[in-house]
Amino acid sequence: MDQAKLISLKIHVILGLVIATCVVLGVYVMGLFGIHMVWPAFFIMISFFLMGADVKNLPTIMIGAISGLVFAFLLCTALTPLQNAIGDPAATLLLVWIAVFLIAALGEVLPHVCNNYAFAYFTIALAVIPLLIEQAIGAAMMEGVTDPAALADLSAKVLVGNSVEWGLVALLGGGGVLALIIACITLLRKAGVLPPAEAGH
Repeated sequence: MDQAKLISLKIHVILGLVIATCVVLGVYVMGLFGIHMVWPAFFIMISFFLMGADVKNLPTIMIGAISGLVFAFLLCTALTPLQNAIGDPAATLLLVWIAVFLIAALGEVLPHVCNNYAFAYFTIALAVIPLLIEQAIGAAMMEGVTDPAALADLSAKVLVGNSVEWGLVALLGGGGVLALIIACITLLRKAGVLPPAEAGH
């Protein structure tokens, strides 16, 4: 292996150590607060690095993440009334169509709100929320809760609770871990352990 490859390997090993340590520390800290579904934080970090690790992209990533969660929340909120009105799968398909259309069509007008990050968070939230509601209702019914109003109230609580939690995890968890990673890399660059940013790393 030539000298350039050895230097590149050393840099990537150091970056890997920094990122892995910060991610695990972030997961540990979030776990202390009882937060175990940490995917919103991870997707903030993944999106950041996929976009070239440029801090200028963070507002678009974070606002898009929150808007995607809001789209999923609004869809789930409107789903039951619309199902009662027109039935399923028509209700689900119509609401998904509206949400996807808005995200795609308004990208030029509201690029911070309607973008690929919004679509990613919308998709994941929409896949996970029904499973969480189903689990909560199943657990309640095993405990003898059968009142439709109580089960509907439980569903609403699961929807609201998880939507708020995911938003906070994305902003505070993802943002906090990213801030720690950037701070560590900056310190290592100042100490000469890593080359400066303009060197292409």
